[in-house]
Amino acid sequence: MNNLQLEFKASFPKIIFNEPLKKHCTFGIGGAADFFYPATKNKEIKDLIRFANKYKVPFITIGKGSNILFHDHGFRGLVINIKIEKITFHKDSVEAEAGASIAKLIFESIKHGFNGLEKWVGLPGTVGGAVFGNAGCNGLEVKDCLIKSTLLEAFTGKEKKVDNKYFRYKYRHSILKEEPETILSATFRLQKNKLNPEEQRKIMEEIQKFRLDQQPKGSSSGSFFKNPSKDQPAGYLIDQVHLKGQQIGQAKISEKHGNFFLNLGGATAQDILSLAQLAKEKVKERFGLVLEEEVRIIPEQGL
Repeated sequence: MNNLQLEFKASFPKIIFNEPLKKHCTFGIGGAADFFYPATKNKEIKDLIRFANKYKVPFITIGKGSNILFHDHGFRGLVINIKIEKITFHKDSVEAEAGASIAKLIFESIKHGFNGLEKWVGLPGTVGGAVFGNAGCNGLEVKDCLIKSTLLEAFTGKEKKVDNKYFRYKYRHSILKEEPETILSATFRLQKNKLNPEEQRKIMEEIQKFRLDQQPKGSSSGSFFKNPSKDQPAGYLIDQVHLKGQQIGQAKISEKHGNFFLNLGGATAQDILSLAQLAKEKVKERFGLVLEEEVRIIPEQGL
């Protein structure tokens, strides 16, 4: 081991070296990270950030990797995988740690007699990822129900509490995409459930069935591009330029939904991005619109 690896191992015994990132994202794509750490305590995250800054090691935090495309060459730095999932209910709200899955958050809310988040049924990923990217579906976005959040400052690892306005939310965008900070937890607004559990379950099943009918199965990141508008969603535009089913290497645009890019098994990040570039060129040529990626490409400087 080199000196930096020895320092990491001494301070963080759970550190993993050269961990394949394809194991930690829904695309199933990506080379190895120099350093990988599964964090189960907030103190670990704080200490890791301070350590990374001290030794000038680039770092990122991830949850379940449902909206990420990793570089084929991996990440030259530290990947902190947040696995803290505690959920706490209050009178008319719920506080969830960043690593809690959206599925678990919805299930626990209904179990405790609340509603307000059921439109997110089928939304992949974790609370941290949802807050970071203003995730949403079925007409409900994070900006509509987030009350406050606890963050860690990027260069000090210090905690701070912020409200909804801090994020400057826009469609699939927050200030954290410009000034990265780490999300520890988020508090969402809820209402006491007026439906009985069986009625609520039926509503959730209907939403889930609709999503399953519309979206393809397979290794993907969900929607690859942001929708330019409600009237011209990305999937529709890609369909109109006849790219459904188009394949490059082992990457394919779904025949079921034009905004889903699939890893057929063995696809590279370059395969996915080449396919995405083709879609962008065709859509711009016909409609004069520039498709913008919803997926985070890591590292951001490209391939």
